[in-house]
Amino acid sequence: MRQELVTFAFAAVVLLLFIWRVRGGYACGMMQEIVNLLSGVISLACVALVFLAVTSAMSKSTHILTASIIALVLLGILFKLCRLIFAPMLAIGSISIVNGINKLLGAAMGAAEACLLAYFSYRALAYFGIYVL
Repeated sequence: MRQELVTFAFAAVVLLLFIWRVRGGYACGMMQEIVNLLSGVISLACVALVFLAVTSAMSKSTHILTASIIALVLLGILFKLCRLIFAPMLAIGSISIVNGINKLLGAAMGAAEACLLAYFSYRALAYFGIYVL
């Protein structure tokens, strides 16, 4: 009975996640979804590099600290270049003909993102010994 309850709860959460991401993808459009995804990845990389820089500074490892700072600067430059590339694409996405296609592709991208998040959460639960299926 307990295993069935956990499976049902996981299925309900995945369904809500799927609805939330498809609706959000449709509202934003594919262009904005790509920008949000890229921004999140770059932010996570920056956080990891900051933690690496702090730990290398504490252990007085200057070559790792220097590499971390250079990587942070390069990520900042990459982020600015991506903003320059995606700003005109976001403006094009607001044209009425392209807008519908952009929204449908955004919904598809939201569905793919929901499937990926559901897979990672399933793997994380299985790693901790909670089998949901």
